[in-house]
Formats: sequence, C-alpha cells, structure tokens
Amino acid sequence: MRTVWQDVRYGTRTLAKSPGFTVVTVLTLALGIGANTAIFSLMHQLLLRQLPVKNPSELVVLRAPGLTTGTVSSDGDSTESFSYKMYKGLRDGNQVFSGVLARAAFPASVASRKQTERASGELVSGNYFEVLGVRPVLGRVFNQDDDRVPGAQPVVVLGNDYWKHRFAGDPSILNQAILVNNTEMTVVGVAQPGFFGVQVGRTPDIYAPMMMAAQMQPNGHDLNPWNDYWLNVLARGKPGVSEQQASAGINAAYSPLLVEQLATIKGWPEAKQQRFLSKKIILSSGAKGRNVLQRDAGTPILALFAMVALVLLIACTNVANLLLARGAGRQREFAIRSAMGASRSRLIRQLVIESLLCAIAGGAAGLIIGTWLMGILTSSIASNENIHGLTARLEPSVLGFALAVTLLSGLFFGLLPAWRVTRYGLSDVMKDQGSTSSASASHVHFRKTLVAGQVAFTLLLLAGAGFFTRTLWNLRNQSLGLKTENVISFSVQPSLNGYDTPRAVALLDQLRSRIAALPGVNGIGSSEVPTLEGDNNTNNITVEGGPELSEELQQVNNDSVSPDYFSTMGVPLISGREFNQGDGASSPKVAIATESMVKRFFPGRNPLGAHFAFGGGKTVKPNIEIVGVVKDSKQVEVRSDEQPYLYLPYAQQKTLSQMTFYVRTSRDPILAAPVLQSVVRELDPNLPVYGVKTMQRIVDENLFGESLVATMSAGFGALAAMLAALGIYGVLAFLVVQRTREIGIRMAMGAESGDVRMLVFKEVGAMLIAGVVIGLPLAYLLGRYSESILFGVKASDPMVYLSGLVLITLIAGAACYIPARRATKVDPLIALRYE
Repeated sequence: MRTVWQDVRYGTRTLAKSPGFTVVTVLTLALGIGANTAIFSLMHQLLLRQLPVKNPSELVVLRAPGLTTGTVSSDGDSTESFSYKMYKGLRDGNQVFSGVLARAAFPASVASRKQTERASGELVSGNYFEVLGVRPVLGRVFNQDDDRVPGAQPVVVLGNDYWKHRFAGDPSILNQAILVNNTEMTVVGVAQPGFFGVQVGRTPDIYAPMMMAAQMQPNGHDLNPWNDYWLNVLARGKPGVSEQQASAGINAAYSPLLVEQLATIKGWPEAKQQRFLSKKIILSSGAKGRNVLQRDAGTPILALFAMVALVLLIACTNVANLLLARGAGRQREFAIRSAMGASRSRLIRQLVIESLLCAIAGGAAGLIIGTWLMGILTSSIASNENIHGLTARLEPSVLGFALAVTLLSGLFFGLLPAWRVTRYGLSDVMKDQGSTSSASASHVHFRKTLVAGQVAFTLLLLAGAGFFTRTLWNLRNQSLGLKTENVISFSVQPSLNGYDTPRAVALLDQLRSRIAALPGVNGIGSSEVPTLEGDNNTNNITVEGGPELSEELQQVNNDSVSPDYFSTMGVPLISGREFNQGDGASSPKVAIATESMVKRFFPGRNPLGAHFAFGGGKTVKPNIEIVGVVKDSKQVEVRSDEQPYLYLPYAQQKTLSQMTFYVRTSRDPILAAPVLQSVVRELDPNLPVYGVKTMQRIVDENLFGESLVATMSAGFGALAAMLAALGIYGVLAFLVVQRTREIGIRMAMGAESGDVRMLVFKEVGAMLIAGVVIGLPLAYLLGRYSESILFGVKASDPMVYLSGLVLITLIAGAACYIPARRATKVDPLIALRYE
C-alpha cells in the first residue's frame, strides 16, 4: 500500500509538470463522462427506475387484448383498459393475487383559499395505497370503506409535491374542505414523499376514491356498464405463486366474467362470440409501473445513450493516443528505472495510476457538466412534454454509474498505452540516441489503428446526426393542412365547474362573440379535441348506402367544433359549407367530412346530402347529414397519417368536455394572451384557463422529442468530430517529427513541396479509408435500428452517408493541414543532421 501511495504522489507531481497535457486530458474526459452521466440519468428515471413502493418486483400490469365493444378510453395501449365491473370481478374472484387495484386519470379544477387552478387527478380503488404499500406522511390514505357506495366518500389524498407547492406544506390543510370539480371534498391525507403514482412522468396532484367517479368526471365514465373500458388494473402477486400460476388463476376468474358480459351484447354472430370468449389476460411486469411513456421514449433514449457512449469511447481513444505520445518521450526514463530494478508491472502500475488520476479529475468535472446538462434537459422535458417527476439531482445509482464509467475509462485508455511504452529496455533505447527511438513501426501502427477507430465511430455519429436531423427537417417542412402563423390557443373545461351542456354551450358562444369583437382578432374557432396535441376521439359509424367495410375500417376520428373553425385554422373548404350559428341543438344534425373520409365511405359519389350515424347494427338509423367537405389536415400529431375525420357542431352534442379556442390575430399572438384570459374571467372568474400557447409552440412541443434527439445527436457528432480532428492531428504531427530525416533526404534529392504534402496526405488517407470501411456498415445498422422513429428518410438513404463522408474528409483535411505545412518547411541540411 505504501508503494501505491508513492506512485500516486509521483503521478500527481508528473501531471503537474505537464499542465497542458493534463488540462486537455481532463477536459476531454469531462465532456465524455458528463454527457454520459446526463443521458444515463435521464434513461434511469424514464426507463430503468422501479416504482417507489413496497417490493415493486411483485407488481404486474393486466392486459386484455382482443375483441371489444362499446367505448374504449386509452392513453396509448387500449388492451390495458377495463370496465369497473370487470375490475371488480377480477379483484373479488381471483385466488392468486394479494390485491388488485384500479386507477384512471381525470382533469381537476381545484378551488381553495380563494384561488382556482387546473390540476391532475387520479381516481383510485379503495385498496390502491394498500396494494402498493404507500403510507401517508400526514393523515390517512384510502381504505376499502372508501370504495363501497357511489358518492358517499367525498375525500381526497394530496400528492406530496402538490401539497408542498400548492399549500406550502401546511399541515393544517388536513380535514379542510377544497372544491374539486365543483364538489366539496375533504383532505384526509398526504401521500409519502417520492411517490408519483404508477406511471412514470404523470404525477397526480390529488387522489379521489373510485366511488366519486360521477362527481370527478362529469359527463364521463360510469361504474355500471360492462362495455365502458376506462380503468387500468395492476395487481400484487402472492408469495410463492409463480408467473404461470398467476396467469392461469387470473384467467380462470376472467372466463366466467366474459360470459356474463357477453350476455349484455346483442346481435353478434356465433363466430364473433367465440372470438370474444377466447380472450385471455396477459400479465407483464409492473415493477416500473405502466409502460406508457417508455413505449415512445425508449428507442430515442437508447439511441442517444449508444451515441453518447461512442463519444466517450472516442474521447478515451484520443486520450490513449495522447498517452502514447507522452510515453514515447518518457521511454528513456522507463528504461533507466527498469535498469535500476523496477519491474515492468511496477512501471505499468505507475502509468495506470496516472491515467486514473486524470480519469478521476475528469469524472469530477464530468459530474458538474452532467448536472448542468441534466438541469437543462429536465426543465425542457417538463415544459415541452408535460413529463413531471424528473430531477437533475444525481441519485446514488447515477453516481455509481459515473464512478464505474470513470474507473473503466481510466483503465481503458491507460492500460494499453502503459503496456506498449514499457516494452523497451535500456539496451533498446541506447541503440539509438535520437528522438525517434521509441517510434517503432508497431508503435506507429497502433496509434494509426486508434485513429482509424475514431474515424469509424465519428462517421457513425455523423450518420446518426444526419438521420435525426433529416427527420426533423422533413417533419417541420411537410404540409400540415392548416396555417399555424399568428394563432394562439387556450382551453377551458366548464363541466368541471358545474356547467351542464346548455349552459356550457351558452358560455362558449359568449366567449367566441366577445373575443371576435376584440381589436386585432381576424378569426376565432374552437374544438373539443385539441389540435396537434396527441388527443383523439374515435367511433365506428354506419353510412347510408355505404360500401361493405371491415370493423377496423368503420372507425372514424371525430371532433366537435365551432362555426368558423376551418377558416380560422386555414383548412380549405372543398365543397359545401362550414358550420354556422343556425346549427344548434334543435336544428337537424349535420357534419363536415374530410377527403380521406369521403374516399373510404363515399367512393365515386358526392357525399353532400348523404347521411350517417354513429354505431353499428340494423337498429342504427343514419340521421346526420354531411353538409361540407374539407381538405385533410394534421389533427392528432405532426407525424400522424391522413385519417378519415368527421367534424360536428359542438352545439349539437349531448355532452361537452373541454373546449380549446384558436384565435388568429393581426399581430404577435402571444401579446393577446392577457386580454383573452381577462375575457374568460369577466364571464366566470372561477373558470381556470389553461394551455395558453401559440400554434407554433404547439407544433414545437409536438416535435420536441425529435428536436431533442436531433440537437443532441448533432452535438455528439460535432464533439466526436472535434476529438477525431485532434487525434488525427496528434498522430500526423508525431509522424512528421519521426520522419524528419526521411523528408530531408527526399527534399535534398529534389522532392517538391507537393510531394511532401502528398506523403502526409497518404498517411491520413489510409487511416480515413480504414475508418470508413468500418464505420459505414455500423452507420447502416444504426439507421435500421432507428428506422421506426425516422420520418421521410430510410437507413439506405445515400445522402446521409455522403454527407458524413464529406464531413469526415473535410475534418481530416483540416487536421492534417498544419502537419503537412510543417513538413514542407523542413530544411534538408538541418534534417540530415537530425537525431
């Protein structure tokens, strides 16, 4: 141990004597380790972290793929949706789980202490907290008594973060009444710190008992129907019950429930009934909660992690090259120490310790860079993707990852150079007193190999940046079918404040009328489903005289909109008319169809005047007339394909949920935000206004994931290119010094400057070709892996590879300029005396 401490002190002094080398090495490693730490922290929180509950590995998520009927509400995977009656039957009828819980998100309008605001709520079964093993930090959580009688338990549990920022952590909030969705609810507890629910990124502010569903979601889902799928179900396995036993046990309880549900479904043929009865429940791990966010974020984050790992590999390769060059100048020192009795292992240990010292310093600086980068990422993700619960704080697992990466990096770039530069003995060094004694052919070849590897990995990163940048470019420059310039939006949800449908329609009409009269307003429209925000509403329809279509093709997206919606949004009207004030509740029912809807349901005929109805079966009578046709436009997401769409007047709907207004102005739309909010407050000061943003901001948020991946991949590519340029420059500068005598002889024999430059270019060309041969196949594999998240670009796109080749060639050319120029300045007389 004493000798190790001596090596540490000696290594510290040696590094202090070479401040330039030390600073470059530490900064290079800091950038690589910092970027890796930030991306790993993001990946850990979104993809790897288990739920902060008791024994999360015992949890499972229930899925029921297959035939359904009725209404299905989903946030990404409809197979995870169950009716309350089905949930209750599974909870009470199974013998393999110690508990089965249910939950469903709902929007909340919370009024307390003379302030009303929008919040996120979650309806939960009475055993929710018990099954998860979550305890209160204040008061109590729900129990089975809260889940027996509909509407009998108007109580809420606050999320810990919401309690702290909304009520300043005030314990006196316990047993106080707050108004949630126009219902007086008593706060009975606060959940434990760190608990964010069962879905990463979606932290509920308040929890309400499932029996309060009717009060918490007006015009929403019901507890009684079998065919209303809206709950997500998780369960905790019993000790000693295997996965196979759990699957068999839950399906034994599921089958008779399907029979009971089928009895409520009329008119299905025998084959369809058998398909329904053959459905099975599939169990998947619930240790990380519901896998919703991970489905969309998984591939991009893994791609980024692979790319940032390559950046660190390039950084380590660069440092290894620096250590080889530094070691070459210290070979006389090593030879003398060896002659004085130092073993080779002792010399290798000395060099590895020096490498680890550099790595530790780089790791410490990398933690600072990683924390800074993670702070930027978390704030951007929260504001653009509405993903909450992420933190820039370095958790123990992230610190462990950073420490492991630091030590492995130090060993990686330190061990090989140490092994190579300590191979020579005193006799080998004394054979040649010149400065090139250490520059053996194998030594130079090894450094060229490292540079070729850098070129290959840099080409891979540049190709990745090309794929993701082209994807973002294609998405931003495609036609959306609507005009986003000078449009601002905001949303309200009157039903949460006690408005029935007639009152809500009257309020919405007044809002449109008052806003339309404001100076600078060129148009106003509204829609129930927010445009380009990922939401959708789908139903099957029956068309009068329509073609025979499969069940899947009978599904149509639909939305309730106001008069002037299409003109305000810049969606062209092809034929017929827009909605007007005459399309009210007592008027004949009308609709407007998109081109895609007409092509599917009215091939070869004029849709104007045709009728349809929602639902299917012989008893359905088409009673809605199509009065207009508009061009297809992007409604759900910028990435979404053109889908059949139907628009209905909101004044003719039986129920209305939220309504999003779109206001086109003649000036900067964000300046109109305060005025629009004041108009709402004048009509109802207790009605929360939320989602105030421009349409351009909505598009930016919709493409945030693509923008993040493109920006970071471009940054990683630029960093890799810089490191590769430094690596190429270092090797070529070393080669010019090594071959000074040869260059002098060539010039003395009449070689021109161009010939000498070509000598240097040949060296870089060989390394470049070797790197390209390795890098191109790897880039193609990256493209194939990422093809599912690309848009308008394929893994075989030649422009991506050509761009990468051009860039890496320019980088190599710039890196070899100074060494080549230095070679042409060699004086033959001096070179011939060069030792």
